[in-house]
Amino acid sequence: MNNAYGEFSQYYDLLGWGAFARNCAVRLRAFFKLRGAKPQNILDLACGTGELEKALGMSKIAFTGVDLSPGMIREAGRKYPRGKFIVGDAASVRLREKFEMVVLLFDSANHMKSFSHLSQVFRNARRHLAPGGYFIFDFLTERGLETWEQLDIRRTKRYTLFWYGHYYSEEQLADIFIEAFIKQEDGNYRRIFQKIVEKTYPVSDIVSSLRKCGFSRIMASPFDIDEEIEEATRLWFVCQLS
Repeated sequence: MNNAYGEFSQYYDLLGWGAFARNCAVRLRAFFKLRGAKPQNILDLACGTGELEKALGMSKIAFTGVDLSPGMIREAGRKYPRGKFIVGDAASVRLREKFEMVVLLFDSANHMKSFSHLSQVFRNARRHLAPGGYFIFDFLTERGLETWEQLDIRRTKRYTLFWYGHYYSEEQLADIFIEAFIKQEDGNYRRIFQKIVEKTYPVSDIVSSLRKCGFSRIMASPFDIDEEIEEATRLWFVCQLS
C-alpha cells in the first residue's frame, strides 16, 4: 500500500478528495433502498478521513473504520465521533465483530502493492462478514489509470493544486504527484507534496480471487452509468456470501 499520507491527511478534504466518498454514499443509499433494509453495521477498510461515515451518519449505522494512516484516523475521529476508527492494514487487521457490510472505496483496491496483497484484503473482508453479508468496492481499470496521463491545475482562494501523473502500460501501473500550496492563517503558504501509486489487474483475475474467497454472487457494473462495461474506467463490485 502507499505510504501513510502524513500531513496530506490534514488537507485531504480541503483539496477535494472527500467528494468521491459522498458519491459512494449516494450509491449505498440506493442499494439499501433496493434491498429494503440498511445494514446494522459497516466495516470501512481504508476509510480515509471518515467522509463516508459523515455522509451516512443520519442512517444510524454503526461504523468501524480502518486505515493505515494515523493522520487519516485522527481526521475521521474528529469528523465523526460516533464511529470507531482504528489504525491498521486492510489486509491484516483482526476484529472480533462480524459486519453485515464491508466496503473498500476510492481506488483503495488499486492501492495494494501486489495482486497477492489485494487477495489478502479480499480474504480479510470475507473473514469479517456475517453470513449473507455484502462486500462492496470500486476498482480502476486499465482505461481508468490511463486517464492519469495528464496535468491539472486548480486554483481557489485557499490553495493552488498541481496534479500530474503517468501511466506505465507494461506494468499496468500509474503514479500521480500532488503538489499543493495552502494558504495559512498568517497569510503564508504551506507546501504539501504527495505521491500515489496504483495498479490495475484483469477483471477475470479479480473475479477468480473473489470466488476463491467464498463469494458466490459477484456483480460488476460501470461506476459511470454512461459507460459500457467493456469500456468502463471504474467498476463497482457488489459481492455477497452464500
